[in-house]
Amino acid sequence: MTRLHQIAPSSQSLHPLEKPVTVLNRQVAVNSVIKRHRHLWGQFIYASKGVLAVNIGNERYIVPPEQGVWVPPQITHQVTALTQVTLTGFYLELELLSRLPPGSSLLAVSAFLKALICEARNIPPDYAWRSPDGRLLRLIVDQLAIAKQVALKLPYPRDLRLMEITRELQQNPGNGNSLEQWGSIVGASARTLSRLFKKETGMSYSQWKQKLNLQLAITALAEGQSITNIALNLGYDSPSAFIYMFKKHFGISPKKYLAV
Repeated sequence: MTRLHQIAPSSQSLHPLEKPVTVLNRQVAVNSVIKRHRHLWGQFIYASKGVLAVNIGNERYIVPPEQGVWVPPQITHQVTALTQVTLTGFYLELELLSRLPPGSSLLAVSAFLKALICEARNIPPDYAWRSPDGRLLRLIVDQLAIAKQVALKLPYPRDLRLMEITRELQQNPGNGNSLEQWGSIVGASARTLSRLFKKETGMSYSQWKQKLNLQLAITALAEGQSITNIALNLGYDSPSAFIYMFKKHFGISPKKYLAV
């Protein structure tokens, strides 16, 4: 079992911001976990290099460099580095949040926004809000407000029977059990399990499993695993079947997905 290294969140978490936008740069080692915490203000979490897993409530996001996670104020979250990560966080005061999503979201990071974030990493902590540095940060807020939301968050159920199923699928994603087969294992009818999946996750069993496979595939790609191994571990008959599924969802091949 991989050992996770627990690290503390920023000491600023429970203190008012000194600037309308605060930039936090951080190098996070692979398998490090920034413990569950929350902020008084909004936060955008972005990794210019590496892949993050962000847990918010019962939802989990896998975050490559093409995306970032928006976390509203007072929302408890935990961040895990699945690879070596170069992290940039933007803390936004409440007055700037009216155009940002009201709930946690995975946001697409355009080439323009990525370039702005790269420049913002060099802004000193004592910058003036009405200076060129402040203008750059205001432009980043504008870009976050219009960023496209990416539908790759994965809600986890709370029903004990569904939790047993989802735990097994995380450990053995190639498991091809139908709901009828799961029903005989966890003691519920396929109809009951189907209804509960839709009620607790907002998606069908097959949709949930595909989302899990996409998240696991991104993680495996970040670890440098081969397409063939990933396809077989996820239960696909061939690498081409996996590539087809991946391109259907993301519009690009797995090899191109993590290219930065």
